[in-house]
Order: sequence, then structure tokens, then C-alpha cells
Amino acid sequence: MDVTYVLLLSSLGLAQVIAQDCLIPVGGNNMGFKDDLPQTFPNGTKVSFECNVGYNPAGSPSITCTNGTWSPVKLTCERKSCGSAGEVENGDLNYEGTEFGDRLVVTCKTGYILVGVSQFTCGKDGWLGGRLPVCEAVACDAPPMLTNGDFSPVSDSYNYPEVVLYKCQKDYTMNGSSSSSCSKDGTFKPAPPTCIRVQCKDPDVTNGEWMSGARPPYKYKSAVTLQCIPGYNMNGAQTQRCELNSQWAPGLPTCEPVLCEDPDVKNAAKEEGSKPPYKVKSTVTFSCVSGYTMTGTRTQTCGLNGQWAPGLPTCEHDSGTVDPPENKGNGMAIGLGLGLTGKFQLYLFDLLFNYNVDPNKVYGMNTAHYSS
Repeated sequence: MDVTYVLLLSSLGLAQVIAQDCLIPVGGNNMGFKDDLPQTFPNGTKVSFECNVGYNPAGSPSITCTNGTWSPVKLTCERKSCGSAGEVENGDLNYEGTEFGDRLVVTCKTGYILVGVSQFTCGKDGWLGGRLPVCEAVACDAPPMLTNGDFSPVSDSYNYPEVVLYKCQKDYTMNGSSSSSCSKDGTFKPAPPTCIRVQCKDPDVTNGEWMSGARPPYKYKSAVTLQCIPGYNMNGAQTQRCELNSQWAPGLPTCEPVLCEDPDVKNAAKEEGSKPPYKVKSTVTFSCVSGYTMTGTRTQTCGLNGQWAPGLPTCEHDSGTVDPPENKGNGMAIGLGLGLTGKFQLYLFDLLFNYNVDPNKVYGMNTAHYSS
């Protein structure tokens, strides 16, 4: 009896030691306690967790205190996904992400204006911020009418990026672009052209003449090729084009007279003829100075090529054989002279010819006369 009582008391004391309270439990990420917590957590206490706003639960939300230890937390909380917000025509959706708390910004393409809300946030029930915006095309007012021209198509207003085409009336030339587009800032670019009347004057060049190309009236881009009359050389561009400013480009040339250089003939003088400057058909007549003989034509004419024709003459030093000195006695004469052939010739006169020579005189054979 006493032994049984002691054993019973011992069993009760052991059970009291094993059944310990649990400490406050700790949950996983992105979750909290579902209900208010008691101050103590005795053996057998159950506690439930729930996911934070914007997170989806997976697994059991409850844990149990057993002998001072909590059962494992099986609940997991994953961020909610809002998925795609949709599409905006002529716009771009720029996602930071598609899960809870992420942002979305809508922008419009170039030439379009956003109408509505541009920023959205992924919430627990989807994208927050309202309906997606729309992107409306930029509108341009009609371009101004052209003086002496028109454009098409004609409308009260135009949307980006519509294009208009310009056309000038007959006899008018367009200065600028033939088309303009409604741009992103609501204006037509490039600026409309102007229609101008282009007519160049006759390309008159003194001592020049038309060679080929357009005939009057000379309109825009008319081209002519010019040439100088004989006896003149062109200074400048031969081909000219009529430009928008009604001027010839690159600029009319000039025709300068062909000149021959001053004719210089050594050992000669100008007898008669033209004075410088020597233009085409100018003539000059030459004569050699005393002691020189001319080879060539005396009278020269300035030619179209700027050269004297038929070619400047030359004045050669007189040369040739001469008669030997008169033989007036016995003796010998030796002479060395330049003959007509251009070679030196030796003359030897011996006693057989009975030439009389004055020993005080020197007889030269290199001129047309004897010298002493």
C-alpha cells in the first residue's frame, strides 16, 4: 500500500517535468500570426500563421507546442503576380516587375501623346491605378498655302507622321523640299518650299559665242557651253548652268586675246611691223645687222597658237672663201679661213705662184675681206 502510493507520486512528478511550456513561436518570411497570441504557450497549444498582404499561402498555417517544442512551420508565402497589364497601341509598357509591389510605367512612342494614367502598382488584387492610358497621335495644323504653288492632300489637320507633297505652277521652280511631314512637336518639317520664277539672261561674253546646250529662255538648270572666237583664249569655266538666283554658275568666263611673246632674233633688228602687245595676225619684219646673213623668213606673223609663223629666222655671221693676196714677187703665203661649208680651209701658196707678200701685214681668212 505504501509502496503503491510512492510510485504514484513519482509518476505524477515526472509527467509534470516533461510537459513544459513553449517559447513564442517564430514564423517564416512574409507572414505573421493570424490571431492574438496568449501570454503563455502550454503543451498542446496550437498557433496559426497567415501570409502578409500581397503574398499567396502554400502549406499548413498551424504549428503545435509539444513538450516545449513547436512543430515545423510548413506555411510558405510567395509574392502575388499581377501578370501582364495588357497592351497600349503606339505605346510601351515598362515593367519594373510583375509581382506584388512592382511598378509599371506606360510611355508613348515618338509622335504620340499619352492620355490617362501613366504609372501603376501591382497590388493584392492586380494592377492598381485604373485603366490603361491611350496614345493619341500628335496633330498638326494644315501648312500654309504656297504662293504660285499648292500641296496635297488638303485637310483641316494632319496626324503624325502624315506627309504633304508640294508642287509649283508652270514656269516656277521649287526652292526647298518637295514634301513635309507632321512632326512630333506638331509642326510640319522641313519648312514648306517657295516657288520662284527663274530666268537667266543671255550668257554674253565679249569675244565669245554660244557653242552648244540650251537656248533661250534659260530656265532653272539650263546649261550652255561657250567658246571664244579665234584669237582668244577662255579664262574660266566653259560650261555654265542657270541657278535658282537667275545667275549663271560658276560664273561667266572671259575671253582674253592670244598674245605672242616679243620676238627676239639675235643680231637682228625689227625693220617694220606691229608694236606690242602682239595679238593674232600681228606682223614683224626683221633684218640682220651688218656682217650677218639671215636664214629663214624675214616677216613673221603671230598665229592662233601664240607662236610666230612660219618660225623666227636666225642671223648667221658672214663667212666664206676669199681670193688670196695678189702675187707681186717671190715668196710663200699660208692662209687659214672659214669656208662656205662651215669648215676651216687651208690655203698654201708657194713660190710657183710668185705671190708677193708684205711681211708686216696679217691676212685673215675668217671674214669676207682681208684685214691688216
